[in-house]
Amino acid sequence: MKIVLVIVGFSVTVSSFKHCVGFAMNYAEDRLDRRSRHDTTTDVSSSASISPLELDLMQSHVLLKEGNHAKGHELAGRSLRDAGFVRQATFHYGMAWYACERNEVDEATCGENEGDLEIMLERAVGDYAQMTEFASFPEVGIVALLYHRAGGNLAEPDYSTKIQADEDHQMKGDQNSNDSMDEYNIFRKDSVSLDSNQNCGCGMKLCGASPCFVPHQMIASHKYQDILRSLDEMKENLLQRDETEITAAAILGLVSRATQKKNPISVTIQEPNHIPSVLQFWEESNYNSLSPLLQILLLKLLYSAPIGTPFLELACHGIHHLSLSLPTSSKEGRAFANSHKSHWAYYILIYKIVLGERVKKSRRGTRYHYPIWDIVHHLDQRKFSNSVNCEDHRYPGEMRADKGLTIARHLEKTIQSLSYQDEFSSRATLPRMNPACLTPSKKVIFALGDSHVLSLGWQTLQITTETGGELLRTIVPNPVTGLKAWHTRDATNFFTKYNLECCLQRLPPTCKTIILSAGEIDCREGIGGALLEGYSNECEVAVQNTVKEYVSAINIIATRYDLQILLLPVAPHAYRSEKNGRALGRGLRRQRMLIWNEVLRKLCGEQNTANKQRVFLLDYEESLRAQNDSSPVGFVLSPVYNADFTHMNSAFLPLLEEAIVKSNCNLDLL
Repeated sequence: MKIVLVIVGFSVTVSSFKHCVGFAMNYAEDRLDRRSRHDTTTDVSSSASISPLELDLMQSHVLLKEGNHAKGHELAGRSLRDAGFVRQATFHYGMAWYACERNEVDEATCGENEGDLEIMLERAVGDYAQMTEFASFPEVGIVALLYHRAGGNLAEPDYSTKIQADEDHQMKGDQNSNDSMDEYNIFRKDSVSLDSNQNCGCGMKLCGASPCFVPHQMIASHKYQDILRSLDEMKENLLQRDETEITAAAILGLVSRATQKKNPISVTIQEPNHIPSVLQFWEESNYNSLSPLLQILLLKLLYSAPIGTPFLELACHGIHHLSLSLPTSSKEGRAFANSHKSHWAYYILIYKIVLGERVKKSRRGTRYHYPIWDIVHHLDQRKFSNSVNCEDHRYPGEMRADKGLTIARHLEKTIQSLSYQDEFSSRATLPRMNPACLTPSKKVIFALGDSHVLSLGWQTLQITTETGGELLRTIVPNPVTGLKAWHTRDATNFFTKYNLECCLQRLPPTCKTIILSAGEIDCREGIGGALLEGYSNECEVAVQNTVKEYVSAINIIATRYDLQILLLPVAPHAYRSEKNGRALGRGLRRQRMLIWNEVLRKLCGEQNTANKQRVFLLDYEESLRAQNDSSPVGFVLSPVYNADFTHMNSAFLPLLEEAIVKSNCNLDLL
């Protein structure tokens, strides 16, 4: 979902890619960031300094020239991704998928076992789908995974002729000798911005041409059309169904009884008849059943895509089934957590906010998390006191067609525009987001940033103004996976920066205010000391400088996109046992968080109000605290707000609503 846009102030040169600014403020720089800056080697023949990423890209070109397309494209995609060249990376990951379909793999890599080929194909599909999210087009990844599950094959001869002819011509032409590929290596060009539509040096004309490469074979397939038709069919079924759904609390009760150690019960889930079988990704397929890893990846994309229903409905039912097939406390779950930590963390978070926790009736009068499952299925009993049509605001994405735009039509328009690569120019406009054809009366506010925006996603804000009026806004999450506050600077050359900019470009033109979350990963990963290269020993000073850079960068972004930006503070982490040896790291993290919020509070309060203020802090963090004498800062996150010990649940929404009013932001822009 990226378009070739030259963003004002967002032109980052390759030379700056090799020599990012950072020093005292780079304590929050992660390992991939450091890989893009450090450990350069010297090319003896030319005495030139070469980064590991450039070496990898050169090696990928050699592999492509030798005909090892699966490995070559995958290595090129990984190198370009880590350097922030997301357009080119998405293309190469897509081509790696295509190469695996054609069995263009190194026999030494996969052996002769057919199962090894299937594993490589699954990994290639997953890598491409994940990359589309980094390109800010998660809906493309969703369709790709559903297409793969439905038995779609990029190597079908009717659809693969065009792209194969292009690849053969480009990779075998005289102009693409190894020497010329190195000469045109994108790392060796001056003033190449991250949103450049130039190829990476591979010589293939589709490399970098589209903001999000979409395989031509997929959109030409009848299976692709079946998926789109099924989404519209599901929309109609949702409008017409009247059966009562099981509550989130009841689902948790069944999970508890099915996974108990003594006398577990057998639970059979009734298949949702309103969801066409081609969309039931958790079920065994006659074609390509998705592994748990791909199911969790698809679940994440469905829940976090800024679309809403029916993606949100599919995510909820996916959690329902996965909660029994892959229990969070099972041996399989623990093994999965060790092998795929990031994916498992997202699964746990989505599980917690979709199903919540079993709340006793005695607590119903206090703040507690409202499960997304109950909201989506009209089981939320909350009332919005002053709302003329509160029923219309309780459901975050009911599929009533707005001017004839259906979810299928929206996806088709977006994907078709991405597939016409030749039409893109350096000033083309990215396809806009459209949250699930929401009803015209339903107003939304987008929440961009790290995974903490999912704690707010699909909930409804009820803001009482000073004049007694009421604003109702459904929060649409738009996560930028892995985003750090440090990455928001224009000097950043990393896929998170590119992703953030593309998400901002895709906002509807009517959007005047966003919520932005960043900083928690900085505080969590920024504890390193001298043993980790690129980290400063003076962490306190580094935190202060990083916050200053962050606030400065956000002000630039607010001006660039003419937005009012509401910043979230970094919430304290919940209490965890000290028995596993991580107490020191958690204590340091809490200290950094305290410094972070103090500096953020100070800087946002000192902004020059003589000019147009665009950035506001939602200062509710102190209300989240629960006293704890064992914590070095004297407090931890109150258990009322805890979702998974790292993220919060939606119980803090009243604090957020109050903070919005007190921030002195312009409520008319919400």
